[in-house]
This record gives sequence, structure tokens and C-alpha cells, in this order.
Amino acid sequence: MKETLEHLKNLFDLTKLPAKFFFLFAVISGFILFANESILQKIHLDKLNDSYGWIVGLIFIASFGLVIVNFTIWFFKYVQTKIKIGKLKKGFKERLKNLDLHEQSVLREFLLNQQTSIEMPIDDPVISGLLKKRILVINKQFGNGFMMTGSYTSVSINEYAEKYLDLKDVGLSENPSEDEVLEIKQNRPKWVNKWNY
Repeated sequence: MKETLEHLKNLFDLTKLPAKFFFLFAVISGFILFANESILQKIHLDKLNDSYGWIVGLIFIASFGLVIVNFTIWFFKYVQTKIKIGKLKKGFKERLKNLDLHEQSVLREFLLNQQTSIEMPIDDPVISGLLKKRILVINKQFGNGFMMTGSYTSVSINEYAEKYLDLKDVGLSENPSEDEVLEIKQNRPKWVNKWNY
């Protein structure tokens, strides 16, 4: 009995109806109220206004009001989401512009190896820090799982980081000199040699 009452309550709960239904009610009731008399006669709705005009009017006011409320709620949520995304992007860009030398050396490995994913030791403090900052992400290979070889796991640069990351952020110039190339090779992460890159 309790379940039946709950189902009936849900059936008549207007807050759970999609906004498109209220929009449909508003359009139909508005058409009946404001359409030309000759048009209503052709579709046999001309007597509806005479007999039930006040009901149609109430339906129009209620449904149109609910459409406005739903649109207002959606608009504010949309604006809030845009502001939140904007703040996240700004924070992300700031993190990329303030990478330390060790973090730069890790990200350079993707450029040096010309790969989008590399196996890295996720227990390394620098790599775990980059994962925490969401600059690096662990590649999910089997459903929601991922493969590990010891502490080494396949990771990639976050797509958003890749979008905003430039050569200067990882300590590279557009046309590096031989000295710069030598310095970069000498300052690769310690785990690189262990993994035989």
C-alpha cells in the first residue's frame, strides 16, 4: 500500500516532469487562448474557450511560468558552470607556468621520445606530484583498470595540459642550441636510465 501511494505521488509530482512538457502545455494552451476564431473553428476548438477558457488560461499561466522558472534555473547553472570551468582552466594554466626543473624534465620525456604515453614510476615523488596536479594521467587500458610493471605504469599528459603546454613551460626553446640539447640530455630524470630509454 505504501509503495502504491509512493508511485501515485511520483506520478503527480510536477517537479519530476521534463521542462519540454511544460513548454508543450504552454504552446497548446497559448494557441487555444490567442489563436484566431476562424482557425479554432476549423479544428473544432472554438467552443473550448467558451466552456473551459478559465481552465485553459490557468494551464497557460502555470505552464508558461514553470517554463520561465526552468529556463532561469538552467541559465544560472550554465553561467556557474562556465565560471567554474574558467577558474579551473586559469588554475591549470598557472600550474603549467610554474613547473619546477624536475617536473619540466619529466614532461620533456614525451617530446624526447616522441610518444603520447610512457611507462613511468608512479611512486616517484615528482610523477606522483604531477598526477596529483592532474598534469599527468594514468592510462586506463582495461575498462577502469590499468597495467603496472613493478611501480611503472603507462601515463600520458592530460589533454587540457597538452593544449596549453608550450616549449617554454618545459625549459625548451624553439630552436635549441647544441649546449641546450646537451644540458637537457644530462638533466633527464634518474629513473630514465634504469628503464633503459
